[in-house]
Amino acid sequence: RGLLLMNLKQWYQRRVRGDTMSSYQPIEIGRDILRRMHRSQVTVLQWPSPLRYQFFKNLMPDIILETCTSCNRIFYADDLELQLLQKKACPFCRKKVHQEEPPTQTD
Repeated sequence: RGLLLMNLKQWYQRRVRGDTMSSYQPIEIGRDILRRMHRSQVTVLQWPSPLRYQFFKNLMPDIILETCTSCNRIFYADDLELQLLQKKACPFCRKKVHQEEPPTQTD
C-alpha cells in the first residue's frame, strides 16, 4: 500500500562498503507522501487483479524511465524507444507494438 524505494544515501553507503543487495529492505511510505510526489518521479506497475499495483521512485531523475505495458519491465526511455523503432516490439516480452496508421484523406 505504499511506495517502495531505497534511500539513495543508504544505497551509496552499501555500495562503498561493498555490501551486496541481498540485505536490501525496501522503504514503505504512506499514501500522503506518495500523493505529494511529482508523477515524473514515480513509476507505477499495474498488475492484473488480484495483485496490487507497485510504485517505484526514480532515484536518478535525470534518467527518464518507461514501462512496457505488457510485461511491466522498466527500461531507460531511450533504449525502449530504439527497440520499438527497430524491432517494433518490447525487448523483453517481444510483444508487438501496433502503430496507428495516419488517417487517409478522402476527397
